[in-house]
Amino acid sequence: MRAFLDGRAKRPTLGLLYGRRRIGKSTLLVEEVGQRGGFYFEATRVETPVHLERLGGALGEHLGVGRIQLRSWEEALAQLLRLGGEQAVPVVLDEFVYLLGADPSLPSVIASAFGPGGGASSGRVRMVLCGSAIAMMRSLTAGEAALRGRAGLELVMLPDDYRVAATRLPDPSDLELAVRVFAVIGGVVGYATDMVDFDLPDGAGDVDRWIAQRVLSPAATLHHEATTLLAEDPALAGADPALHHSILGMIATGSVTAGKIASRLGRQVSNLAPALGRLVDGGFVTRHEDPIRKQRPTYALADPYLQFHYAVLEPHRSRLRTRDPQELWRQRLVEVFDSQVRGPVFEQQGRTFVERFASDTTVPGERAYVGPSRVVAGGVEWQLDIVVADDDPDPASRRITAIGEAKAGEVIGRRHLDRLTEARHRLGSRAEGARLLLIGSTFDPALHAETRHRDDVELIDLERLYHGD
Repeated sequence: MRAFLDGRAKRPTLGLLYGRRRIGKSTLLVEEVGQRGGFYFEATRVETPVHLERLGGALGEHLGVGRIQLRSWEEALAQLLRLGGEQAVPVVLDEFVYLLGADPSLPSVIASAFGPGGGASSGRVRMVLCGSAIAMMRSLTAGEAALRGRAGLELVMLPDDYRVAATRLPDPSDLELAVRVFAVIGGVVGYATDMVDFDLPDGAGDVDRWIAQRVLSPAATLHHEATTLLAEDPALAGADPALHHSILGMIATGSVTAGKIASRLGRQVSNLAPALGRLVDGGFVTRHEDPIRKQRPTYALADPYLQFHYAVLEPHRSRLRTRDPQELWRQRLVEVFDSQVRGPVFEQQGRTFVERFASDTTVPGERAYVGPSRVVAGGVEWQLDIVVADDDPDPASRRITAIGEAKAGEVIGRRHLDRLTEARHRLGSRAEGARLLLIGSTFDPALHAETRHRDDVELIDLERLYHGD
C-alpha cells in the first residue's frame, strides 16, 4: 500500500483495498492519509445527492474554502483529481460499496476520469477505493467491468495470523492461552480491541470468564457479530439469509462437503450451489481443493470466530438468553468448543505454519499445494489434517512431500506416529520419503526419545509453532 501511495507515476493512479470488516482497513488508510496530507472520505448508506453534499462539505473543509457544490459524480471526480500536484497525494473513498449501491454507474464514471479522455493526466492523485463487501469489490475489476485494467493495485487485506494475534494478549508468552483465544476470535483486530472493550484474558484461569462475558452473553457485541456481518454484505442481504446461516451452521458442525450439507438441509446440491458460492465469494467460507485427489472439495468457515459462533453460540442461543452464560459454558458448551472448534482451528494453524513459517529443512521440496485430504486404511477412511504436494496439473500425479496431524488438547504419542506412518504407506510410491509432521501442545517424552535420530519426523510444539520454523 505504501509503495502505491508513494508511487512515482506522473499522473493519477487508482487502487483497491478490500477485506472483511473489523480487520483495520480504515485505521490503516486514515493513518497513511494523515501522514501524507491527503483526503479521506467515509461513505454511509444514503442516496447519491446526500453523498455528494457530504463529500462537497468534507472536500471544502479539507481545502479551507467552505462547502463545494457537487452536482454529479463527474464533477466530484474532477475536484478530487485536482488535489494532486507535484507530490503524490492519497485520496480515499472508504465504504465504497455504499456509494456503488446508490449509483451503480459510478465505476464507469471513475473509469472515464482515469481514461485517456478524462483529463486526469497531470496531478499525482493516488485514489483508493476501499470496501468490506469482498465479492462486490472484487467484481469491480472482473470480466468486462468498467474498472478492469484501470487499477494499479488490488490489495486484499486479511485477518492477522495466529502469531500476530498472540502479541495482543497481556502475556504473549502464554502460548496455551494464545491457542484458546485464537480459537474464539481469530486474528481480527477489532475482536481483540473495541468489540471486547479492550478486555482479553490475562491467563488460563480467566478464559471462562472472558468467553462468557465477552462472547456468549447476549449483552456482548460479539454475540451478534455473525448476524451483522451477513446482513451488512449486499451480496447476501437480499438472498435467503436463513439458507446462508444454515449452511454456515452445517459446516461448523461437521458437514464439510456440498453433498452432506445438502442432505442435512433436505435440498439438492444443485439448489445449494448458488448460496454456497456466495458465501465463498464473500469470504465467509473457504473452499479446500484436495491436494492429491480429483474429488469434490471440502469447505470450512473462513474465520475462527465464525466457527465458534455457529458451533457453540448459535445452536444454544435460546439457552444463553435464560441461563447464566458462564454456568452454561462450564456445564455444556466447553465440551462443544473442545470437540468442534479447537480442532478445526488448530488444524488450520498447522497448515498456516507449513505454508508460511516452516523452513525447507522442516518441509523439504515444493509446497505448491497444502490442504487436508483423506486416505483409506483397513477399509476405514482417515482424515489427514495436512498434505503437502508439489506442482503438477494432475492431483493424482503430484508427489507428496509431507503429511501431518495437528492435534489440540491431546498428548501426542506413538499411536499418532504409527497412524501417519501407515497413511504414508497407503499413499504409495509418490509419498515415499514424505516428511511426517506432528503438531501439538504436549508430546509423550517417549516419542521424543524415539524420533530424536529420525530425519523423516518433525515434532512441532507450541514454541516452534509460534516462534520457530
